[in-house]
Amino acid sequence: MTCKNKFMSALVFCALMSIAFVSRSAAQEKKVGKETCAGCHAEVSEKFAKTFHGRKSLSAAKLADACESCHGAGGAHADGGGDVTKITNPKKLDASAASDLCLACHKDKSLMMWKTAAHANNGVGCTSCHSIHEGEGRKSLAKGATDTCLKCHAKQKADMRLASHHPVPEGKMTCVSCHNPHGGIEGNLKADSSEELCFKCHGDKAGPFAFEHPPVADGCTNCHVAHGSANDKLLKQNQPYLCLSCHRWPHAQSRSGAAGQQTISLNVIQQRARCTDCHNQIHGSDRKAGLKD
Repeated sequence: MTCKNKFMSALVFCALMSIAFVSRSAAQEKKVGKETCAGCHAEVSEKFAKTFHGRKSLSAAKLADACESCHGAGGAHADGGGDVTKITNPKKLDASAASDLCLACHKDKSLMMWKTAAHANNGVGCTSCHSIHEGEGRKSLAKGATDTCLKCHAKQKADMRLASHHPVPEGKMTCVSCHNPHGGIEGNLKADSSEELCFKCHGDKAGPFAFEHPPVADGCTNCHVAHGSANDKLLKQNQPYLCLSCHRWPHAQSRSGAAGQQTISLNVIQQRARCTDCHNQIHGSDRKAGLKD
């Protein structure tokens, strides 16, 4: 075989290989449409059609390819008889990779801090809370907002069953009334501080007052817990003992106890009373330094 013939043979071989590669790539990138998907995944397709994403796929350009908008082109998967290695399944991806699929479309400001958020850094991804095939409402949550959070946050769930709590179990609030699950500062709060968040509802406690109560100005959580308490008004400790952690005179006497320790003594009337029976403007007053009417 002459050099010319060898060259021509090599050229033909390369051309055939290129055609085969292009054909295989085309098959992998070939989109088959949601009807083909429904042929095998009828139940999933029926449920998806009723969801927010399913309805939006009829009009939104980002979801025009329906199933293949998230799962990728299904040509190779279909031609391979349903070969699961030739299709993207977000549930089988790690949390970060699955979330990246969602973030390709979802770019609103509430997601700006997702990459540095507590959830993202603890192996929680979009599909941990959202179900595109069966989720309810615009958020496509697998469960209701509060139930979704409390399936992991067991301590907060227990706290909300205590006598004093925010009306989350009653359905008047949800966890996302205060928290942004996609990221935020200081516990994923929807504010720059816990005080700012509390004052969105409790504006009458915000002041400024002529006579401030320093612990209030410093932070609500000096006296209150957020999710639930056995004490009235979400207090960390019942009255008068919460107040006595800072205020001792003139209503209490200090005595030497065992091993020289100082103890606080109250008379029977004081023990049964609440400080706020007299000091009823405990968050601040414009009238009296004693925080009274």
